[in-house]
Amino acid sequence: MLAVIAGPPLLAGIWLQHRWQTPTRAQITAWAEQPLTAGTIIAGCLAVAGLAWLLLLTHLTRRALAVLRRRLRRMRRPAVPTAAQMTASSMAGVVAFTLPTASVGHPQPLPAATDTPQPSDPARSDHHTDRPTQVEPPGVALPGGGWIPYRTAAAITALAAALWLQRRRHYRPDPQHPRDHHNDPDLQPLPDTVGTVADALTDDATGADRTPPPLLAQRLPDGVLLLTGPGAAASARGIIVEAALSNTSTVAVQSDDLAALLPPGDPVTPTIAELMTGAGNDAVAGTIIVLSEEPIAATHRWHVTTDGTATGPDLTEPRRLCTLDSQTTAALLTLIQRSKQPAPRANPPSKTAPRTPPAPRVQPATATQARLTLLGDCHLTADGEPVHLRRTASLQILAYLAIHPHGASRTELTHAIWPDLPPATISQRLHTTLADLRQQLRPLLSEDPINRHEDRYRLNARVISTDLHPWRTAVNAMTHAVGTTERDRACRAVIDLYRGEIAAEHTWHWVTPVREQTRRTVIDAYATRAEHADPDEALSLLQRATSIDPYSEALHHQVASLLRAGGDHVGAADLIKRLHQRVATVDTRGVDRSKFGSLPGYWHGTR
Repeated sequence: MLAVIAGPPLLAGIWLQHRWQTPTRAQITAWAEQPLTAGTIIAGCLAVAGLAWLLLLTHLTRRALAVLRRRLRRMRRPAVPTAAQMTASSMAGVVAFTLPTASVGHPQPLPAATDTPQPSDPARSDHHTDRPTQVEPPGVALPGGGWIPYRTAAAITALAAALWLQRRRHYRPDPQHPRDHHNDPDLQPLPDTVGTVADALTDDATGADRTPPPLLAQRLPDGVLLLTGPGAAASARGIIVEAALSNTSTVAVQSDDLAALLPPGDPVTPTIAELMTGAGNDAVAGTIIVLSEEPIAATHRWHVTTDGTATGPDLTEPRRLCTLDSQTTAALLTLIQRSKQPAPRANPPSKTAPRTPPAPRVQPATATQARLTLLGDCHLTADGEPVHLRRTASLQILAYLAIHPHGASRTELTHAIWPDLPPATISQRLHTTLADLRQQLRPLLSEDPINRHEDRYRLNARVISTDLHPWRTAVNAMTHAVGTTERDRACRAVIDLYRGEIAAEHTWHWVTPVREQTRRTVIDAYATRAEHADPDEALSLLQRATSIDPYSEALHHQVASLLRAGGDHVGAADLIKRLHQRVATVDTRGVDRSKFGSLPGYWHGTR
């Protein structure tokens, strides 16, 4: 490439310097009257080559400029954690931001408003950190109503990813009770809002609304802020959630207002009151949010419309606040509370505990059969040939029904596949997707790929088999195995069938709990086999288990113990050091863990 670009002008320059002489008018006239010669033809060819070189150089320059512009746009746009980053293996490098911590209860007295002059526009006091750049989307509109600023949505997604990482780090396999982890309390799905926000960010559906600019909770003015108007309650909820996500300052809400903002009788209400009120809460709140002036005089008054647009005397332009309904607020506050608590130990189920009902019996397959692979990847084949589905949602529907062998209702399917869209607008989309799927696969399978009974859809196991069926059979055998030999054989079968994370290449939010359930099951199998193996084989098995979950502290410490027992103290120390570095890299989000719990009764956005 360098020779093509630089070669012609270099050779031309050398020739011009040593051989070129400016022709006279008589020489030009004589050359034109002469017939064509070999030298004339060669000169014409060189001229054409020169023009071609100029065209090539122009094309390459335009391409280089286009690539440079795209890279500059990507550099200006902040990184967004996608649904694929909901798993810990893809969390490193997530960009974090800072919001204030919320406290709720009886607000502490503030200095007089005249003691601390307020800026003329609190939203503009640090516009370089608050106002989004031109390429940053303003926020995410929730299907059920409400609006979340872009940075707050990114923080919710990052918090959910950190919560899944916490559960992976703290899980301790039980070699005496290897089992299916479908009912583990800490592996249940997160609040629906998390999936809605993650899908909205992934689909880049945040750029439709561009005015007015958002105002995050950390830019609220100090003092007592009175919110009025039809959107006052919703925006107060949004401020509470934004403040609870981090830990740089405090926002106070009175107990009576809090009770009115959250669902009546919701379990999160007494929990918040217990954590955020009482003696010992000696921190001074920077901003007190009130919905009426009866208990305390307001120093700032903002009118908030239904969509969260705030106006007031100290705002030089309208700004949009985060708005949430009561159910969404309670769900997000519960999520934040869980992130501060240790992961519950997943104990073996008792004999009387409810078990997952067995999957429906698979009927004999017909001669023409498709194969849906989920472990390690997600793809569909028919007669050994890959099938490329016309709609992206079609493969996701097949995967969802394969993971849920008892079927799914219309509501469950639409909520899983399109969580960021209002349910009323996507019922027809589901019908269209299923019709297209049947039209494409029926000629290949001779039957419908999906059966429907009343309002439930099921994958037609007669014509589509999945690798999850033998996996479930092997896990069931491992769970009920009696004796060391039988259990070792069953664990070996589980290990052999595991090819990787379920649908590893896809970012579907609903698949994360199932991924973690299968990961724990195969780790149990490795730990059980290692329990009854000789030290060398046990070391090899546990090292393979750490490659499946490189964040598991229990597995790494077991491997380190075996290395030290074998005399490799340097290897053991290096293994634990790499684990700590890996976890520290993931947890670097601008969160000061040393402040966690330092202010009694206050929320802190620690992971």
